[in-house]
Amino acid sequence: MSSQADPTPIADASTEPSAQEVVQALLAALERLDLDGALSLAAPDIRWINVPWKTATNKEQFRKVLQLMFKTTTRLEFQFFDIHERGNGVVYTDRVDILEGGGMSMNLPVQGEFRVKDGLVTEWVDRFSWLKAIGDFGRSLPRIIAHRLRG
Repeated sequence: MSSQADPTPIADASTEPSAQEVVQALLAALERLDLDGALSLAAPDIRWINVPWKTATNKEQFRKVLQLMFKTTTRLEFQFFDIHERGNGVVYTDRVDILEGGGMSMNLPVQGEFRVKDGLVTEWVDRFSWLKAIGDFGRSLPRIIAHRLRG
């Protein structure tokens, strides 16, 4: 056995991920439909404001919304046009959310803003066109009905 030190650098355990890295990890967990992984990155008092839908004002409500969303979701993907940290833990995203499942197929342009503190997402505000969402829902309606009739 050699007494020589391992030359592999050891990461500083006190180094906290950037706000952007936390947001990217949260969204990656959602893409994997990994409820526990997503919740591990949410602050206990997280606020998720999904304009114009209902707001979750704590981690338990956030969990319930995700569970409901994951119930029929088979694919969730975030395609970014822009993601950048604005400073003070604020991360901006300009993206398309692709959501499929239960007969639904939606490609929704979304502008999002996240606030991160101590490595956890404390606030997530998404804005999108309600008319675009209704249009995607309407186009998916025959597949949604067929899916429910089979189920």
